[in-house]
Amino acid sequence: MTGSLSIVPEMVYLTVCFIAGTFMGSFVGVLTYRIPRDEQWVKGRSICPACSHQLGVFDLVPVWSYVFLHGRCRYCHARIGVRHLWIEVCTGLLFAGLGWGLGWSVDALKFAVMTVLALAVGIIDFETGLVPDAVVLPGAAIGLVFGALAGWHGLLGAAGGAAIGASLFAVIILFSRGGMGWGDATLGLMLGAFLGWRLSVVFLLLAFIIGASAGIVLMVFFKKKGKDSMPFGPAMAVGAYVAALAGNELIAWYLATLFHK
Repeated sequence: MTGSLSIVPEMVYLTVCFIAGTFMGSFVGVLTYRIPRDEQWVKGRSICPACSHQLGVFDLVPVWSYVFLHGRCRYCHARIGVRHLWIEVCTGLLFAGLGWGLGWSVDALKFAVMTVLALAVGIIDFETGLVPDAVVLPGAAIGLVFGALAGWHGLLGAAGGAAIGASLFAVIILFSRGGMGWGDATLGLMLGAFLGWRLSVVFLLLAFIIGASAGIVLMVFFKKKGKDSMPFGPAMAVGAYVAALAGNELIAWYLATLFHK
């Protein structure tokens, strides 16, 4: 880790990343709960789904509130699904991974935003089979803005990544006649905008490897059939995160292996 991060002990920085990630994980939980139900998510206070009581500040502290309240509502004592806790913890760990791999940088911030959006879309796609335009289209615009911050070169790279991510899935959709949905193309558009054209190539390769591996596991152990619908969003989300964290190293390793031969 370089730059101003050298002033801050690494463990303190990673702890801050984890805590920030848990708060953003709480936001992911809001997105994944409200969007499929067509509820307002831009504004509006959180309520208990069992008793509809408006939750206070101390009811909404990520991880801590769930543990302190023993996974129950403070007001009606209804059980709160552990799903919310796992989303917060996983997002915290993902943020810590970005902090560890990318240090204190604009890229770390950019990919943290991408991770939040990709995780939310991946969960929604897994649970409902839908990729919400309300997340991916503004997300694509945010990815282009981050690219523009690096100048014309960065903007062109982001636009190229968006084009690669969207066009590949568009071609697959047109030729497969239903093998994939247009939501995969819009998600590819968003992730490509964040990653740029170079890392988008890595992301797409990883997504298809992860998706194919998951499909094989589902067919072998869970009796899924090849024609059954299988959401591809989670594989894309995982592939994008790995590409953001280690894509350049994977490219360097591949080129070194190729030219060594």
